[in-house]
Amino acid sequence: MFMLKLGARRNIKYKLNTPAFVSNLQGIGKVFYPKAPFPDTLFHGDTLNYLLSGIDPDAIHRLRKLVIYRLLRQRRLEDERLLGLYYMIAIDGTGHLAFTKQHCVHCLKRTIKGVTFYLHQTLEAKLVAPGLGMALSVGTEFIENERQDASKQDCELKAFYRLARRLKGDFPQLSICLLMDSLYAAKPVMELCERNRWHFLITFKEGSAPAVFQDYEALIKLAPENMTKDEDKETGDCRTYRWVNNVDWNSRPVHVLENLEKTQEGQKRFVWVSSIPADSQNVRKLAQKGEGGRCRWMIENGFNIQKNGGYGLEHPFSEGNWAMKNFYLLMQIGHIFNQLMEKGNLLRERIETTMGSLKVFSERLWAQFTEVWMDLCRLRAILKQQIQIRFDTS
Repeated sequence: MFMLKLGARRNIKYKLNTPAFVSNLQGIGKVFYPKAPFPDTLFHGDTLNYLLSGIDPDAIHRLRKLVIYRLLRQRRLEDERLLGLYYMIAIDGTGHLAFTKQHCVHCLKRTIKGVTFYLHQTLEAKLVAPGLGMALSVGTEFIENERQDASKQDCELKAFYRLARRLKGDFPQLSICLLMDSLYAAKPVMELCERNRWHFLITFKEGSAPAVFQDYEALIKLAPENMTKDEDKETGDCRTYRWVNNVDWNSRPVHVLENLEKTQEGQKRFVWVSSIPADSQNVRKLAQKGEGGRCRWMIENGFNIQKNGGYGLEHPFSEGNWAMKNFYLLMQIGHIFNQLMEKGNLLRERIETTMGSLKVFSERLWAQFTEVWMDLCRLRAILKQQIQIRFDTS
């Protein structure tokens, strides 16, 4: 449903219920599991909802974890590590569902211009691979109230601590650098990262910690040697990198670095607080476009694709609490698979040259499955071949 971008549960009936699709699904199942029984009819979308209502979301969490484990163990993402050492995991929240009436006891409540909305939001962790252009979901924490009469509502920061426990449990030995926005520029967050042996790059805004920002502004003037610059003589673009290490943040040392860009489009300034000391050798990797802290935009781009690219992130696939979460988690797995297809060397060129986009590819895949009977003998022959799928970074 998600890989074919059906957009709604009801479209299982209207877009997939053809003799060819049922036969193909049956055939693929029998190729991989010859002794297992497979029905000769397509189940209804309501049946899927009923099924997912009885499955603990932790089971889907574990399924996604196996997908990521496979990629890590095969070293498919090793070249995407920051400074060759740390896997970058971006953390950000997003709106999931919004209702004008209370949906369940777990709803968040927000009033805007006199109108009360009941919300379901999520905090997402995505492993970003800038060279490949991929953001792969590795962790999800649902932002929700424990009970209807909760004195304080759940929030993104509270959900972060729960998500951090899950990430540490799932990937206890993984070398990680978290990419976070200014909401997380807080001492407890930094201490948690230190206990977990994680590094961090947090967007630093003056309002986050005014005194620390003023200290940085004063110290950088006293350290003119902590600067390096890249200039493009043809375009006139200039990028200036500056840093100060061991700035005091509530009695703990942190490192502050910035990237000042001057281009024909204007001037932009990016500042981060970091657990990684900066120097002239690594500051570009930490701060330049397409690297380090600036890769956090990739998680926002992933949310946009899921909202507007046919996945239906803001569509209520179910009203049941477990089913609603399971639909969301399966959407993340479907998005992972689509990214792997797009970047894998077997399909990348065809998707780019023949179909132009993943959306068209999904439409063609849907047409193939629903209208053309699959040659199972050919499928078995292909599966017997030894092939290796590589990611293309060109």
